[in-house]
Amino acid sequence: MANSESIKKYLIEGNKSYLDNDDNNGTILMLSGVWGSGKTHFWKNIIETDLIPKIKDKKKSYIFVSLYGKDSIEELQNEILQKSYSFVQSRETDIISQTYSVFTKMTSLMPKITVFGVGIDASNTSKQIEELNNNEKLKKGTDALLNGGVICFDDFERKSSKIDLNDLFGFITNLTENFQTKTIIILNQEFFQDHDTNVFNTVKEKSVNKFILYNPTIEELFEVIYQDEKYAPLQSYKTTILDAIKLSEEKNARIYIQVLNNCLEYVEKIKDTNERAIYLLTLITVIFSKYNLIIRLSVNIPRRLNSSDSKKEISPDFYINIPEKVSYSLEVIDTKNPPIIEVFLHELKKRVEQRYSSSESKTIPTEALNYHFAYIEQNKNMLFIIYKYFFHKKYFSQNDIEVVNKISNFVESGILLKE
Repeated sequence: MANSESIKKYLIEGNKSYLDNDDNNGTILMLSGVWGSGKTHFWKNIIETDLIPKIKDKKKSYIFVSLYGKDSIEELQNEILQKSYSFVQSRETDIISQTYSVFTKMTSLMPKITVFGVGIDASNTSKQIEELNNNEKLKKGTDALLNGGVICFDDFERKSSKIDLNDLFGFITNLTENFQTKTIIILNQEFFQDHDTNVFNTVKEKSVNKFILYNPTIEELFEVIYQDEKYAPLQSYKTTILDAIKLSEEKNARIYIQVLNNCLEYVEKIKDTNERAIYLLTLITVIFSKYNLIIRLSVNIPRRLNSSDSKKEISPDFYINIPEKVSYSLEVIDTKNPPIIEVFLHELKKRVEQRYSSSESKTIPTEALNYHFAYIEQNKNMLFIIYKYFFHKKYFSQNDIEVVNKISNFVESGILLKE
């Protein structure tokens, strides 16, 4: 079973699914995956679709909180209770004022929170609560959270530096235990570095009850993104777009969205759009999005690199700042089919070394060779893409010159006028 389908089935399908099982109240689940793998998109567009109606049927609340831009735990406390009340009221108006920290002022409704030994004072605040005149709202919000509410924290790795990671985990742990919610943390755990890495590894062992890895295939991730109804006009090109993405081997939700948006705009504005144009547009968008490289093709202009096809020219901008010995070696190496980056790098370095060996000097200049090897390592992904699309197999031909240049202008400038 595909990764996305398995996770959906485990989390939300059936009466005993993880998010529908009261035995899982008071637990924390971590949904992790590599950067750009579409974790948030999957959660918002697949899981939430089925989860929200079930939560409403139980008269509980579902809260999605982004940690991005939050400067304090108090701010998180406010947002959680505000959203809990709004969810059960089924409207966004008439929410609690953001001026006050509701959770820290609710002695009767929430036990005192201790965050890794640091207590949050919840005393001497009855007068402030009375001034808010929203006791009923507070009760509705907290009741909806108690024993079965669901809270999802996203953008965990993008938290403000003002929030200590220990304190944040302590807050989430105490919140989950005190309210007996099911809590989900969506993150790229490899993001944490240096001090945060040690804290993260230590704290997650004590706080997180369940780990799930989101690792979709290219096809799965594409289907998750493509299901947005706005992409319906691209149905006849769906297979073509997916084939080009599979060729790129790119697995990044943000790039898929950019590809589909570009294709949608192109289909809407360009007359007589065909599959070849959409295929090229997909490849060019991926290359530009990933490596900031723009492709130009031209005729009868001397090439910087020798080629059996003297009528095809890639603009100098594509090869800007690439050392001559590296650029020459790109064209003459030969790797397995399909090319593998490790094999490519080995062959490229070998070809560069051979260029020095064939020179008049009997000894290879170590300093110069090390410079070229360092350049190759620092730019290996970009060099691999250039090789893959232009020398291993020529995915762009002389016949593509006009459409490639039109597409490249669109991708680079972001402007496409209707024909």
